[in-house]
Amino acid sequence: MQIVLDFLIDSWNSLTTSFILKTILSSVAALAIWVIGLKHVQILGVFILLVFVDLLTKWAAIAYKMLIDEFGYDPEKIATWEKYRAIPVAFEKQLIASKYMRKGFVGKVMTYVAATMAAILFDEMSGQKQFAVSLVWLYLGSSEFLSILENLRDGGNVSMGKFLDLIKTKIENKVKL
Repeated sequence: MQIVLDFLIDSWNSLTTSFILKTILSSVAALAIWVIGLKHVQILGVFILLVFVDLLTKWAAIAYKMLIDEFGYDPEKIATWEKYRAIPVAFEKQLIASKYMRKGFVGKVMTYVAATMAAILFDEMSGQKQFAVSLVWLYLGSSEFLSILENLRDGGNVSMGKFLDLIKTKIENKVKL
């Protein structure tokens, strides 16, 4: 019986020690879980993943070019893993740096947030149900998608070049350019 009583006393002391701190942290955690459950925040997470994939494929394309230009590799014989393994070398040679990227990671995410906020306000003003928000998400997501495909093409994936040509042809046929 003493063991059970000691356990209950220890549990009570553990629960009440730093009670205010535990209450604050649990409130922050509850707020974070609620925010993560919001659709706009979830889509932001997906967009951030697209940006990471875009950066990784851009770095691989730069490393691929470095392997050809500086180390004399035959483009036909470069394995996919070699491009990704060469990324740290490209960083050391300062071929990969934020100043060479069209837009940095933070800039892309801030653009997403600003455009989404403006679209939410537009939808509120116009009484539309996620019309502008859907357009913004479609544009930003498709821009990242196309950038990833271009990076894969520039990284030596010939089939992505053919796929991009097909997409360009389809778009030109739709808008009659």
